[in-house]
Amino acid sequence: MFSEKRLVTIELVARTLMALILITAGTSKFFSAGGFADYYSGQFSNEDLRITLPGTLTGLYLNIIPFVEVGLGLALLSATLKPWTIYAWYMFMGSLLVGHYILQEWSEVNQMLDYFFLGFVCHLLPTFSISRLKQISENQSSR
Repeated sequence: MFSEKRLVTIELVARTLMALILITAGTSKFFSAGGFADYYSGQFSNEDLRITLPGTLTGLYLNIIPFVEVGLGLALLSATLKPWTIYAWYMFMGSLLVGHYILQEWSEVNQMLDYFFLGFVCHLLPTFSISRLKQISENQSSR
């Protein structure tokens, strides 16, 4: 159906896109002068929410998010770290999904599913690496 070379290339594109999404999101939060954390702290302190969390917990997590995004984004660029970074991606996206659920932002919850599917694509495909690409090329030339 698809050659292995094409599959590892698609995996590289998916993993690079995941990294780009996280690095861009984290960097933008660093340059928001605290606007990101302030905005969402206000959202989570709304008394009309069905689920309420302690302000210190949400404040701590909101301040950690940019570091997690940039760190995980950079880690996704390494093929050797893929087994751990994919699961970290799932956990991080799951935490964001839960946050949007608590805020009762249903369309955001639905949109988070796309990020899980991107992780599934990356998870299912064979990992791209230069050595694997050389091995595929050698196998094709020996046929």
